[in-house]
Amino acid sequence: MNIVPTPNTEPLARNEQTMRYRPMGKTGLMVSALSMGCMRLTEDQDHNDKLISTALDMGINYFETARGYCGGSCQDYTAPGIKTRDKGIIVSGKAGADVTSYSFFKEIERQLDILGLTHFKFFQVGWFAWPSIPYLLRRGGVLQAINKAKDEGMIQYVGFTSHDTPENCIRIMETGLFDSVILPYNMLYRGYERSITRAGELGIGVVAMCPVGGGALAYDSHELKEALNMDMPTAAMALRFVLSNPDVSTACSGMTKVEFINQNAQTVKEFDPEKSDIRELMCEGVDRMRLAVGEKICTNCGYCMPCPQGVNIPHHMELYRNWKCFGLNADPDSWPGNWVVNAMAFLGPEQKATNCNQCGDCEKKCPNELPIRDSLAKLVQNHSNG
Repeated sequence: MNIVPTPNTEPLARNEQTMRYRPMGKTGLMVSALSMGCMRLTEDQDHNDKLISTALDMGINYFETARGYCGGSCQDYTAPGIKTRDKGIIVSGKAGADVTSYSFFKEIERQLDILGLTHFKFFQVGWFAWPSIPYLLRRGGVLQAINKAKDEGMIQYVGFTSHDTPENCIRIMETGLFDSVILPYNMLYRGYERSITRAGELGIGVVAMCPVGGGALAYDSHELKEALNMDMPTAAMALRFVLSNPDVSTACSGMTKVEFINQNAQTVKEFDPEKSDIRELMCEGVDRMRLAVGEKICTNCGYCMPCPQGVNIPHHMELYRNWKCFGLNADPDSWPGNWVVNAMAFLGPEQKATNCNQCGDCEKKCPNELPIRDSLAKLVQNHSNG
């Protein structure tokens, strides 16, 4: 009988002075309430290392990665920062389900090698949807690879990420196959709240991605402060909202500056949701704004790219989102309206929204099913220099 070595089971690192921690479902792991998404790391490796080092120093113990992020270099950018400091932290990997058991298993091995890890505490079945269940369960499918990787100590827990409907996400969770789920969730997009509630009932850890709306809530908004009757930076409001949900294990933010990490860590440390009625108040304020904002917003995931006409769709959708969410003025002579105009003008002519020929290719790929063509047309119409 072969004896298989068990995975490394040391407790996760903690810094109680700078961070709060929450249960990761029923795994027994205590994860930092703020986690770091590594999809926005860049070619500047010194800067990447500073970001990761700061995050570790502040007590963050969960880092979300995927080999395909950052033009295929996300994990290469992450590895140097965690070298010698990978004990007691989660660095998750991710791969799609529509492949064979053999290729999925090899992908796990490849990502471990890139990151320099002995095992994954969490490995995600990425971009998963209910129609892909047959690929997961079939003979020679991904579940076979997952079980093999568990047996060999290469992964401890398995999660999934999804943009599927809330109902389908619940169906996936109820299969009992997953220990965690990663879903977009913020105070401007609350479509997955019932999925998150069900995850809590099932003891499934919840990683809330896009807690600051893909960057939309990083900008101060007078309208949002007024609607919520709160005088604090919108990013702080956004994190407080997400973490006021008791079924969220961690808010995963793609922080691009050291000061963002420090500010967000301070927000998380200072906020005790059990001693506040902030959730009810914020929900009421957001509900009032929702009629104007709409249920779904662009999270800057980039799935709409590449555009056949060369349009930088994520950039324009970010501008559209900020304009609509925060009421940015279209008048080029006023602030912050001129910021929108200048940001559009900054793009090269080949990337401008005026090149859109309404082909609709982007909308077919958008996981949030956004009316991208209409949004680009309205942005150009209301910002004359676009």
